[in-house]
Amino acid sequence: MKTYFRILRYARPFLREIILHAIFILISVILVGLTFRMLQPLLEFLFYRTQAAPKLAPHFRLSVEYLQEWVEYKAGRLVVEQGVQMALLFVTSAIVIFNVAGNVFRYFAAIYLSIIRTKVIENLRRQTFEKLLSMHVGYIENQRKGDILTRLTSDIAEVEQSVVVTFEALLRDPITIIFFLALMINISWQLTLFMLLMLPVTAIIVSTITKKLKRDAFGAQDMHGYIMSVSDETVTGMRIIKAFNAEGYVRRVFDKYNSTYSRLTRQLWFRRALVPSWSESSGVITVGIIMWFGGTLVYTGKMPAAAFISYIALVSQIIRPAKSFSQAFGNLYKGIASAERIFELVDAPIVVDEPAEAQSLKSFERDIVFSDVSFRYIEEEVLKNINLRFEKGKIYGLVGPSGSGKSTLVELLLRFYDPQSGSVSIDGIDLKHIRFEELRRLMAVVTQEPILFNDTIRNNIAFGLENVSDEDIIRAAKAANAHEFIVNTEQGYNTNIGDRGALLSGGQRQRISIARAVLKNPPILILDEATSALDTNSEKIVQDALYKLMQNRTSIVIAHRLSTIINADSIIVLEKGRILEQGNHEALIAIKGLYYSLYTMQQVTGNR
Repeated sequence: MKTYFRILRYARPFLREIILHAIFILISVILVGLTFRMLQPLLEFLFYRTQAAPKLAPHFRLSVEYLQEWVEYKAGRLVVEQGVQMALLFVTSAIVIFNVAGNVFRYFAAIYLSIIRTKVIENLRRQTFEKLLSMHVGYIENQRKGDILTRLTSDIAEVEQSVVVTFEALLRDPITIIFFLALMINISWQLTLFMLLMLPVTAIIVSTITKKLKRDAFGAQDMHGYIMSVSDETVTGMRIIKAFNAEGYVRRVFDKYNSTYSRLTRQLWFRRALVPSWSESSGVITVGIIMWFGGTLVYTGKMPAAAFISYIALVSQIIRPAKSFSQAFGNLYKGIASAERIFELVDAPIVVDEPAEAQSLKSFERDIVFSDVSFRYIEEEVLKNINLRFEKGKIYGLVGPSGSGKSTLVELLLRFYDPQSGSVSIDGIDLKHIRFEELRRLMAVVTQEPILFNDTIRNNIAFGLENVSDEDIIRAAKAANAHEFIVNTEQGYNTNIGDRGALLSGGQRQRISIARAVLKNPPILILDEATSALDTNSEKIVQDALYKLMQNRTSIVIAHRLSTIINADSIIVLEKGRILEQGNHEALIAIKGLYYSLYTMQQVTGNR
């Protein structure tokens, strides 16, 4: 229940709505309860309609007995003054009015509950998404994408259906049960005590079932995350799946997760179905025994027949909230399993944290310095004792075999990760003392695989920026050699480019990515093999745009094609996480080391 109370904390800002909901629920329960309590005077009037009217009105007192006596008094007066039919109309009208008024207040209670429900889920979803945005890149990369999506979607939906919705039952049903029990005690304490002695057996059985529900629900939601991951990878990699005739393999993987999920879900539904079935059966057994015991009281003259019928009506009504209350617990444990999965994400530690008291960094003036930087992802070190200095306004190339640490180096600069030892600083300020927003405002990244969003071309170029004019966007697109193809699309800059820019070619996507970097106009530019995936014609167009972009900027270029960094001011050659060579193109060629070998190999390959 600790998790449930944690969810309820999200309702604290809506205390006013909770109080009003509780008040309306209470009024509704009282009015509906009085409806069934008024059955007794109605039945007594029908059974004993020739009875003379009471001579004196009952003395006022705040009790159910006074209300019953007053109705009987008024009915008796109407029999004498206007006849039996008018008296009967009065009694039945009182019952109808109480019931209708009770349902009106129940409607008002539902309105405030809907406010609480939607706002609590809205805040929970917002906090979960904001926590996801604040997590470091390593956390996201180490999680199954489908599992994260499941927590943001179906888990939160399950919390809404199974936890927040039960809030009404857990508030309304106890009030209903307590008030109806009070009315039943008022009629016959012996019958009520007899009924209460039977409740612990039902409670123990329901508790045993609901504990197993939580375990099954957790496993089912976890398996749903696997299904989401496989589905996402299938949609993304459909070309590769078909090209390698891997449909059968993917189908088998999906079927394995799908059948397991189906089995767990069946077990879940079996147990959920058992709760109301048992509650219904135990309710019928209880009513049967009460009818036998109550009938004995009526037969021996210890209880009026009208009171017994009214009591049975109240029992039939208390069974519904009792059953709803037990069902709420069944649903509650399924929702708690989803809530715990959500809170696993919400409570995950933020490894790369933003400093509380940061030093100001409004511009880039001098240099970027790596001092004795070492970094590992798991066990093996990716970077080892790196010492580098990137001066403002110069172009630097990063080259080396795959896995040498090139991308990791720029990820440390962007502070996607923090080094295990050493420091990275800009203008003498350690990155750990700079706010993320100020740090990343100074940089723009163009990656090998352009990251675009299912939105318009305009919004992709202006991504992350506010109050950007159309003129600035067009100017950036022209600088990236993208304006010409953009205006030839169906809706120009308002054309939606599809999921991950699927409606554009590789070269077009890359030019949109470059236009985004041009518009940001940062002093530091990071190019992560920005042309390696393009054909020759597209590479020439994109490379021309990149040369324009690098002018008057500090540029760090991760290069696969060494021809793109021949004119760099300095080239850093990495191997197995260490700096092996450093210098300009001519100097590195002269020493005939690793750079010379890589360059010569590419020249030979290119001439074939």
